[in-house]
Amino acid sequence: MRKKITVMTAGIAAAMMMMTACSGQPGQTAGAAEPETTKESSTSPETKETEAEASKEETEESTEDVQGGMDMSVPVKIWGEITEVGDGVIYVDNQSDNSSKGEIILTIDPETTRILEGENGFPVDFENIQTGRFEAYLGHAMTMSLPPQSTPEIVIVNIPEDTPVAQYVVAAGAVEEKDGVKTLAVKDGTEYTLAEEVSIIPYLTKKLVMLEDISEDSRCLIWVNQDDKADRIVLFDE
Repeated sequence: MRKKITVMTAGIAAAMMMMTACSGQPGQTAGAAEPETTKESSTSPETKETEAEASKEETEESTEDVQGGMDMSVPVKIWGEITEVGDGVIYVDNQSDNSSKGEIILTIDPETTRILEGENGFPVDFENIQTGRFEAYLGHAMTMSLPPQSTPEIVIVNIPEDTPVAQYVVAAGAVEEKDGVKTLAVKDGTEYTLAEEVSIIPYLTKKLVMLEDISEDSRCLIWVNQDDKADRIVLFDE
C-alpha cells in the first residue's frame, strides 16, 4: 500500500514539473520574448517653442499666399447693370470677374459712399439713380449671404451708352514727366499717359488744384479720351 502511494506522488511531482517548464512564468508563453517596455516620448519646452514658431511662420506664409500681395487700400472694381433701386440699396448684375458674379446688393452708406454721375463725376441724389450701366468700387469685405452684399466706396451711375466711364483710382505716387510726356501710375498697376491739355479740378470745393497736388494714395476720377490719354481728372480731398 505504501509503495503505491509513493509512485502516485512521484507521478504528480513529475506532472507539476512539466507544467512549470511549459508555462514558464505565470502569464507568459514558453519561448516568447519578454515584451519591451514602451517609454512615453517626452518633448522639451524648447522643442515645443520651436515647433510653435514654425507653425506660426507657415500660417503667415499661407495668409500672404491667399492675399497674393494684394494692396488692401485699392478698392475692387465691378461693373454691369443696375436692375433695381430699393430702400437704401442698389441691386446690380455684376458682369465682372473681380468679385461674386451675378446679383449683388450694394448697401449705400450716406456717410462713406459717393454716388457719382457717369458723364461728369457730379454727385447724384439716391432717388435719381436710374437702372442701366454702372461701375462700383468696393471694399474687400463682403457678406456671405445670398445674394452677397457690400458697401461700396464709389458708385458711378446714369452712364450714357457709348460714353467712356471715369475710372476711380488710387495714385501710386506723384505725376512723373519724361521727355515732355507726363504719366500717372496708380495702385492697380495701370499707368495713364496724360494729355497735353489735361484739366484737373477738385471734388466739390473751389480751391485751385494742380497736377503737383497728386501724391501717393491720392484718390482721383480719370477720364480717358479716344487717344488713350487722360484728359480730365477730379481730385478728391481725403
